[in-house]
Amino acid sequence: MTLDKILKNRALPSFCTSNIDVIETILFFCRVKKLPCLIESTSNQVNQHGGYTNKTPKIFVKEILNLKKKIRFNSKNFFLGGDHLGPLPWKNKKNSVAMKNSISLINDYLEQNFCKIHIDTSIKCKDDKYIDSEIVLNRSHEILNNFRIKKKIKKKFLVLGTEVPLAGSGDNKKLVPTNTKQIKIEVFNIKKMFKKIDLKNKFFGLVIEPGMKYGHSTIKKPNFTNFASKRKISKENNFFYEAHSTDYQPKEILKQLVKNNFKFLKVGPELTYNYSRSLFFMENIEKKNKLKNSNLKKTIISSMLKNKKYWNGYYTKNHKLLLNSKLDRMRYYFDTQIVKKSIRTLKKNINLLHKKDIVCFMDLNTKKEFLNFSKNKLSNFDIIKMIYISKTLKRYFNSCGHKI
Repeated sequence: MTLDKILKNRALPSFCTSNIDVIETILFFCRVKKLPCLIESTSNQVNQHGGYTNKTPKIFVKEILNLKKKIRFNSKNFFLGGDHLGPLPWKNKKNSVAMKNSISLINDYLEQNFCKIHIDTSIKCKDDKYIDSEIVLNRSHEILNNFRIKKKIKKKFLVLGTEVPLAGSGDNKKLVPTNTKQIKIEVFNIKKMFKKIDLKNKFFGLVIEPGMKYGHSTIKKPNFTNFASKRKISKENNFFYEAHSTDYQPKEILKQLVKNNFKFLKVGPELTYNYSRSLFFMENIEKKNKLKNSNLKKTIISSMLKNKKYWNGYYTKNHKLLLNSKLDRMRYYFDTQIVKKSIRTLKKNINLLHKKDIVCFMDLNTKKEFLNFSKNKLSNFDIIKMIYISKTLKRYFNSCGHKI
C-alpha cells in the first residue's frame, strides 16, 4: 500500500509524537486492526542536535524499526513524516544560522527515508523585524532549491503553507481563519516556485488555519459554513489541505475536515495526554495494592519545577495545570532519566499484579475492554495504555474513513 492509494478515497491520521511507549501502542493497534500508520516527529523533538528527546533522525528511525520488528508490523503499511521542519528549534538565533540548520535538518530526515515532509518557515528568528508570506515563501524556496534536497524531495509528499498554526498550540493569538483569496495567492506562488525548481505539477499539501485550537481545558471548533469555495480550489489545483492542532476535536468535526479535502489530520499532545491518564490510573492501582510506590506524579512535578523551560509561559506554577492541562507540556519530561525510572517501577509493579486485582478498580465498559485486549497476550501495563490511547486512535481512523 502507498500513501497515494490511501489518499485517493480516504484521509489519514498523522500521529505526531516521539514518545516510544505511545508509538508502540499505535503500531500494535494498527497491526491488529490492519490499518496504515503514519508517525511524524517534529523538529523540536527530533533533529540533528537531538531535540528535547535527545534523538537524531537516525536514532529515532532505528528505535522505530526495532519496534516494528518486535510488533511484526508490515512495512508496506508504515510511513514516517517530519513535522514543522524549518527554523523552529533555532528561532532564538539569526535567520542565516536558523536556515543553515533547517537545510541540514531536512536533509537528515530525507536521508532516513521520511516520505512526508512538512516545511514550516513561518517562524520569526532573532534578527527578523517582521515575518510575512513573501519571506516564508523565499525561505521555502531556499530550502527546496538546495542541491542536497532538490532531487530527494521529488518523490516525497511535500506540505507547505504560511498560515501555519503554532506547533503544540497554546498561543493566545486570536484565531483568524485563512480566507479564499489568501489561499489562491498562496497556491499561485507555490506553483510558481515549483516551476522554478522543476517540481511542476507536483501534488502537494497546504497548511491553512480552519479556525480551531485548544487550551488548558477549552476546545475551539472550526466553522465550515463558507468552506465550499476552499474545497473547490484544492480540487481544481491538485493539492490537499493538512489540518494541524486537531487534538480533542469531536468526531463530527474531524469528519467535516475530511469532507473538505483535508487529507492529513495531525494529532499529538492528545496522545501523550491520554498516555499520562493511563499512567496516573496505574499509579492509583499501585497505591491501593500497597506496592512499592513509583511516586510518578511527584517525580513529574519535581522535574517540571526544576526545569521550567518547556512550560513556563504556557501556564503558571499550578500543580493541577502541570499535570492536567490539555496542552500537555508534561510530555517534554517523559524522556528525563528520573521520570523514565519512575515509569519503569510502575510498569514492573502493574505487571506483577493478577488481572483480578486490576479490573476491580474499573467500571464495566473499561473492564470489558481490558479483558478484550487481554486476548492479544499483552502485559497489564500495555493493556491499560491501549485502553486510554485507543480512544483517540478509533476516533481518528473512523473520521478518516477507515473501517475498524
